[in-house]
Amino acid sequence: MSCAITSGYALDCKDVVGGIKNIYIAELSNVQSVAENASGFVTAITMVSSSKFYKYALMPKGANSFTENIQSDPANGTVAYEPTVSVTFSKLKYETAYKLQQVIKNRCAVIVETKDGSYFLLGKEHGMEVSGGTGASGTAQNDFQGYTLEMNGMEKAMSPEISSSIIAGITVA
Repeated sequence: MSCAITSGYALDCKDVVGGIKNIYIAELSNVQSVAENASGFVTAITMVSSSKFYKYALMPKGANSFTENIQSDPANGTVAYEPTVSVTFSKLKYETAYKLQQVIKNRCAVIVETKDGSYFLLGKEHGMEVSGGTGASGTAQNDFQGYTLEMNGMEKAMSPEISSSIIAGITVA
């Protein structure tokens, strides 16, 4: 059977932190190939010509998150994975609006950098698309002012972790 359970799961140290630090975005069409080892860990990403993933720095205390919903239908024998990224960008500025509009119009591959230093590739096969967002001025002087985006995808496998050793070669600030 190709889906045999071959190992268990052991409890690890309590040294993890929540949240995401940065996201990196590229047009899905610019990702030429993704190499993974036998357990699905990404060891290489080949980009078209001089294309790169662009860094989108996130506010350290912002409401930024990555979740992955498992969509399983036992009656049909199907399973799919729905990665979702919710991010905030401070300040209503035309430069930010322009950059975000380019993301909104595209089907993207997204790398999420977690606050504990791990990297995950979202939208590897079908891409991530912006499904909603806001631009808000806030009401009170201390309210958030800026943009929020939510990106969703639908994949046949969980978002794979990426070797941190390849990040510098495929990203640009």
